[in-house]
Amino acid sequence: MSARRASSALVILAVVVGCTAPTGVPAQEEVLTLQVAAAKAPCVGEMVDSCLQVRAPDEDAWRLFYDPIEGFQHEEGVRYTLEVGRRTVPNPPADGSAYAYRLIRIIDREPPAG
Repeated sequence: MSARRASSALVILAVVVGCTAPTGVPAQEEVLTLQVAAAKAPCVGEMVDSCLQVRAPDEDAWRLFYDPIEGFQHEEGVRYTLEVGRRTVPNPPADGSAYAYRLIRIIDREPPAG
């Protein structure tokens, strides 16, 4: 590898590393805490489906959540508290979300009482 290519590779690596916050969360992501209800609810987007119900920890009312959370698989009957990363999707499709979500960690998992 030439010295010029090696130098370019180091600059690219420095840019990529510089885009990541110290916590391992990409700098362009907003970190959110979401509570996820134990049951999904019927919802209508492009077609009838079932959606997660979510709320912020300081909210009382559940709201429908139409977007997938990358890395998260909901188990019916289990309530979760999640830490998720949210980033803006550049040029989202007309019927798509302006945001993309990914699971950072499961803070709490409450199995059904019984």
